[in-house]
Amino acid sequence: MMNRLKVLIDTNMFLVPGKYKVDIFNELKGLGKTEFYTLDSVVKELERLSERDRSKDSRDAKLGLQLIEKYKVSILRTPKNTKHTDDAIIKSAKGAAVCTQDKKLMLRLRREGTEIIYLRQKKYLDNK
Repeated sequence: MMNRLKVLIDTNMFLVPGKYKVDIFNELKGLGKTEFYTLDSVVKELERLSERDRSKDSRDAKLGLQLIEKYKVSILRTPKNTKHTDDAIIKSAKGAAVCTQDKKLMLRLRREGTEIIYLRQKKYLDNK
């Protein structure tokens, strides 16, 4: 499989550093990924999650938003005519790997022939 430098990161992956103490950016660099992207709809989802009071996801989402800034993740516009973030990720992933934990999305990406990066054993990232 061709090793693409770009990686598109889904919402659930931005929660991993808080939840499992895994440095996803260090892991992605270890897999040869140097260009990080996400969608504006993912950022909105993290902002929504971060506003929930006293929720564990709220703390994890706040950390995810800080990591977007720290690692200068490029924020892409969600393609028009896409109602669901998964559809937008599939449309936007051309030429990039996708970093996600979403099983349904993984199946769709596999059908498209897109490289998938996921959390394995709650300890490290791996790719398919």
